[in-house]
Amino acid sequence: MSELGRAFDLSKALGGQTLREAVESRIRSLELGGIPEWGTDGSLTQLAKKESGALDFYYRPHLFPDMDPALRLGHRLQFDLLPRHLPEESPLRIAAVLESYCHLSGDLLGWRLEDEELFLWIADVSGHGVRAGLAAATLYFLIDSIEKGLPPGVFAQRVNEGMLAVRNPDDSSALFATAVWLRAGADGRIRYASSGHNPMLLLHSSGEVEYLESTGTPVGLLPRQTCNERRFQLAEGDALCLFTDGLVEAASPSDQEFGTQRLADLWHGRTESPMALTRSIYWAVREHQATSLLEDDLTFIVVERSAGD
Repeated sequence: MSELGRAFDLSKALGGQTLREAVESRIRSLELGGIPEWGTDGSLTQLAKKESGALDFYYRPHLFPDMDPALRLGHRLQFDLLPRHLPEESPLRIAAVLESYCHLSGDLLGWRLEDEELFLWIADVSGHGVRAGLAAATLYFLIDSIEKGLPPGVFAQRVNEGMLAVRNPDDSSALFATAVWLRAGADGRIRYASSGHNPMLLLHSSGEVEYLESTGTPVGLLPRQTCNERRFQLAEGDALCLFTDGLVEAASPSDQEFGTQRLADLWHGRTESPMALTRSIYWAVREHQATSLLEDDLTFIVVERSAGD
């Protein structure tokens, strides 16, 4: 908690309680011993899966035998904040992977059903390690405290205002986050805003790959942030990939980045489900990097319209 207090003002109010109260109440509710340990070398640990096949989410924390107990508690908190279920009425099928590279993950993802739309986000906090992980948890509490049903661009502005409001004024390090905020309807219509984040990849059923670029600046960086909203249609057979920079910046032993082109190449001519596609992406990155430990958090989401839409 002391490390969190160096970056954020724990007395600031979030949704009727202080930031300190929000974090402490969540920690008290943890089922200690509940986070999954590593499986065999190179394996993924399953976090959540719906029997319908609509959700397939894997979380892999990097835990070490001699890790400080406070860091293990931090992992439990992050695990507890990750989504477990997909609403039965979700207009999207989701497959996702989140692997923390060191100590705590600065990446964050989540979703919830709002007004018959699925609101989905992915975010990447600046920096690495414990500080970024604590900032990611704070970002989660901010997201959870903001009014539901807002347009993506307006939501991005509210998150920006919240991050600036809870920052500790005595902290000289500027913590910020890139993010995508996306709302999907049952008819496949998507509204989104991107706060300085990596482009999303939209794979059309024709095989064409479209890059959906950022529409604004990172949250927590500028007092008057603008983040424009854009729209597109996710047709049947299309797939969308959201990812953090740990995927495309994964470097090979010869220092070549994985890059968006390699990612796009994996999509050409694909026939597998989003679940199978996430596995293909994950193992392609690990093979490219040729190491058992990552150099950055690795997080990505693949979505497509739910069957029957």
